[in-house]
Amino acid sequence: MGMRSLKIDVGSVNPELAVLRIKIVLLGTKPPIWRRVLVPAEFTLAQLHDVVQAAMGWEDCHLHQFYIGKQRFGVPDPNERFLGGSLTLNEKKTRLANLLNTVGAKATYIYDLGDFWEHALTVEKILPAELDVPYPLCTEGKLAAPPEDCGGIPGFYHMMEALADPNHEDHEDMRDWTDSFDPEAFSLEAVNKRMRKVFRAPRTSKSAGLAKRKATMTKPGIDDLQAAVQALQAAFEPFPDKSRQPIRPDQELPLELSDRERKLILEHAFADEALLGRLRVAPTPNQRAVFHFTLDDLEDLAGSVAAEANHAKDKKLRKEWDRIYARISDVLDSHVGLDDSGHAKTDVLHSERRDQRAESG
Repeated sequence: MGMRSLKIDVGSVNPELAVLRIKIVLLGTKPPIWRRVLVPAEFTLAQLHDVVQAAMGWEDCHLHQFYIGKQRFGVPDPNERFLGGSLTLNEKKTRLANLLNTVGAKATYIYDLGDFWEHALTVEKILPAELDVPYPLCTEGKLAAPPEDCGGIPGFYHMMEALADPNHEDHEDMRDWTDSFDPEAFSLEAVNKRMRKVFRAPRTSKSAGLAKRKATMTKPGIDDLQAAVQALQAAFEPFPDKSRQPIRPDQELPLELSDRERKLILEHAFADEALLGRLRVAPTPNQRAVFHFTLDDLEDLAGSVAAEANHAKDKKLRKEWDRIYARISDVLDSHVGLDDSGHAKTDVLHSERRDQRAESG
């Protein structure tokens, strides 16, 4: 494309003008499996997650995390603030321009906390946005990413060894399991087709258009500080989100499940009979049924479903569990429990932790 380097002061990136050239390397692979991508600096870490998924060919059916230095970024768990330890900052509120804003800046991206696919992300160059370039864009790469759920790096190379040796005891099983996996396969066209599908319309006008009209740079460090302060304030906010509906301890919430989902939970989920008992009433054939649970019951059910999702070896089955878990999470995220005195439980917990800190001080 004939791109030339953009001279930018260390620590300052104008996200409306800049594009980051990032190299993605799947750690532990020899020879290395890697991709090189062009990503607008205005992107968030959540969008960078989508870029990595599309570039590597992952199916986005597992949890993920970013680490920049010692700080973890991802989808925050509301309960983290009460458990101690480090907080997960919100990837949707963190722009690349605020943290990966210098040549050589690094991040770690972990996909599937079971198989633990660890990727090293390095900013190789900071470039000016060009007209008519459909960002994000993959420009280079080598080798196919491992199949999902193959057991991480050790499982991947065991699979490769078995596939290469017809006399290996697992040869036939691996052939059946992986179908037509080709470790040498890499198609730039296929990767960018996935990229277009994820991001729909090519992102050419905003960054490139502003590059023609504007030439101001953001002050170094200001955005970083503001983003960190806002994230930490949000993390320690004691009041529940106003959009969350308060629910009494004995009040029940509706959860819609198909008959297939109901049977999955009954047959496989490890939960109390008192919780599962209400699912034993079969719905009308070919129709979804609505079951009612308290907020605490839904929390227990979500934990059981999440455990089944994490241990499911069949990809199709795992996706079914993930869909059930997502539906339960949507209900939980829309409500906040009240204690017997009518106060939000998050407020009470926050006050108790504040009092404990005061007493220990």
